[in-house]
Amino acid sequence: MVSERGQRTSRFIVRRGSTGWMVYDRERKGPALIGTEWAANLTKEQAERAYRTLSRSVGQPEAPPS
Repeated sequence: MVSERGQRTSRFIVRRGSTGWMVYDRERKGPALIGTEWAANLTKEQAERAYRTLSRSVGQPEAPPS
């Protein structure tokens, strides 16, 4: 994805969910899927680890945006 400024935006982002942390998938417009499991209701550390795994699978930068 490319933003209005021409910068590439990440497909996935780590954010607070209603309970705990989640990895949000901008293409799906909801929690990311890792296999058959939702990347939701996680600790922050689990969400960051899931973000790195998902990012590697689609070839985007691995550092979660701050």
